[in-house]
Amino acid sequence: MLQAPIEEYEDAIVVPPINANNFELKQTLINLVQSNQFTGRQDPHNHLRFFNKVTSTFRHPEVSNTTIKLLLFPFSLEGEAR
Repeated sequence: MLQAPIEEYEDAIVVPPINANNFELKQTLINLVQSNQFTGRQDPHNHLRFFNKVTSTFRHPEVSNTTIKLLLFPFSLEGEAR
């Protein structure tokens, strides 16, 4: 399989600064995301549908949904997919 070199590269997911007071990702939300981790062998479309459904249930008035997704997405990956 062809892969791009990853040495000397930063993480591909960059989360923008969060300037919200009292913002916290609850452990139950992280656990829910981790309950359907993508390893690279499953259907990626199903994984993303589940991920979008879960992340759409969490809202914070001072944090965009995109930022929440960027924070949570690494928790949805496992093994080589990470």
